[in-house]
Amino acid sequence: MAAESYHFILSSRWLRYIALAVVAAIACGFLANWQNNRREARDAEIAHINANYHGDAEPLSAILPERDTALPDELDWKRFEARGTYDADSTILVRNRSLDGQAGFYVLVPLTTEAGGELAVVRGWVPTGQTGEAPDLSALPAPPAGEVTITGWLRTPQDASAETASENTIRSIDPVIVPGMSAPYTGAYAQLDAEDPAPAERMTALPPPSTDPGSHLSYTFQWIVFGIMILGGVVYAARRERISRDLEAAEQAGRVPRTDYVVVDKDAIAAGRSRGRAGTPAGRASRYGSAGPRRAVGRRGAPAATPAGATAVTARRKQGSAEDAEDALLDEQGF
Repeated sequence: MAAESYHFILSSRWLRYIALAVVAAIACGFLANWQNNRREARDAEIAHINANYHGDAEPLSAILPERDTALPDELDWKRFEARGTYDADSTILVRNRSLDGQAGFYVLVPLTTEAGGELAVVRGWVPTGQTGEAPDLSALPAPPAGEVTITGWLRTPQDASAETASENTIRSIDPVIVPGMSAPYTGAYAQLDAEDPAPAERMTALPPPSTDPGSHLSYTFQWIVFGIMILGGVVYAARRERISRDLEAAEQAGRVPRTDYVVVDKDAIAAGRSRGRAGTPAGRASRYGSAGPRRAVGRRGAPAATPAGATAVTARRKQGSAEDAEDALLDEQGF
């Protein structure tokens, strides 16, 4: 009996509703899977950043045995150690590098290593001048003179294929375009951690890499919930239509009284209230307009005739009995 009462879902209208809901739920499933894949990729990236950034320093020659060896993605932020001599005369600024919301520059100095190759080393950050101009290179904190041992992190070079170095500045950190480097390590550049011996004055160090996982996990759950809500909405709408159809069938069969509805004219109500407040001779205003002439009252306060308001009382009682019958029908069907 219950299955037969849902036969309306086979109509073309309901089949379209169901098809749209299924398509929307599938789309939500794909979006949830996409966000979950992004979350997994970000978690893997954070894992290798933590392992490399806080790991033990390894010799540069062990990580990059050749100058043209590309730094593998899994070794980005790999901690290293190298010994060599800074080429302070080839210092260059990397523009458009903000720190804590303040515009500035990275300071890049080539390091000629013991193996003979030149490693681009970002030694720190400096702010722009008061008018936004680049700082004077001669006024920057100088690197240690002579041989120095540095520790830091290796980074993947940035793409500067369409760029050429301008006077004292570059936009992308690519060792190939850094002036003064004749034999650069092309597969990586370095972000400085410490120098031995230490410099007389240190510049502002760069912050550690971000390990924020983002909102991918919450987005994954949101898309899943959206898909469930779409399918649940179709089920809820089908149940409501079944209840409505069963009630209509019961009314037509005479098992419950038919529910009568009253159309209320709001303008008439407002006009009736206005006339009632004005104290018109027609009498006190009712909810549905003017109450009309006062009815005659017989002896002992009983009405002399059936009042017009009795019809409204009867209608309300009839409507109440219909609502009771509807509740009884719903209880019988288990809703």
